[in-house]
Amino acid sequence: MTNPLQDAIRTQLLAEAEDQDLPLTVTQVDILAAAATTAALSTFAPGSPATPSLSDEQIGVLVGLAVGESAERTGRRFSRSAQTVRSRRLSVYRALGVRTGPAAVAVAMTHGLLRIPSLSGRLPLPGQHPGGDA
Repeated sequence: MTNPLQDAIRTQLLAEAEDQDLPLTVTQVDILAAAATTAALSTFAPGSPATPSLSDEQIGVLVGLAVGESAERTGRRFSRSAQTVRSRRLSVYRALGVRTGPAAVAVAMTHGLLRIPSLSGRLPLPGQHPGGDA
């Protein structure tokens, strides 16, 4: 039986690896997806008390992590320095109780802070609607 969270992570990782021309094999993506899922599920058990609260900027940084943006690219999107983005990433990790970007994305998906639109295969940026170009 497959895990829906792991399937969603795997699908996103495969799409991003292809979009970014990353030389990842399907096996490597499966390993990464399994690790991210394990980290997410071990961090937050089902029925955990509350959804973590993140600011709009932290969500934007999280989206950047999910789509594989560099700190520099995310910083340009927010008119912030790459160092500020790295600092925000660490605050996101603390808020979500994780230590890595993939685990942060997995936990955020688990708590409904990030969704993968079924039609576009891409995460919307803040202010965008899934599947739209706004």
